[in-house]
Amino acid sequence: MEPMSAIKDLHVKVRHEDDSLWATIDEFPGVFATGDNLDELRESLEEGISLVLERPSGAVPTVTLQPLRLEPVETTASAKLVYA
Repeated sequence: MEPMSAIKDLHVKVRHEDDSLWATIDEFPGVFATGDNLDELRESLEEGISLVLERPSGAVPTVTLQPLRLEPVETTASAKLVYA
């Protein structure tokens, strides 16, 4: 088991919908976070990870994520087809 102070690279999947951001983390299934901007999203992710890592004693570790870096990725688009 890795020490709790380990540093890990995380793969965060971020979506933008209805003027909000939401994200999941590949390495922490079940962690779901939302925010109005990247800073709020990062704080929500930290809270979610802390809860997943909660110790049997009930102690919740402090989790700190570095600022989220957006990376270029292939994206999807949608459109409505209107025809007569």
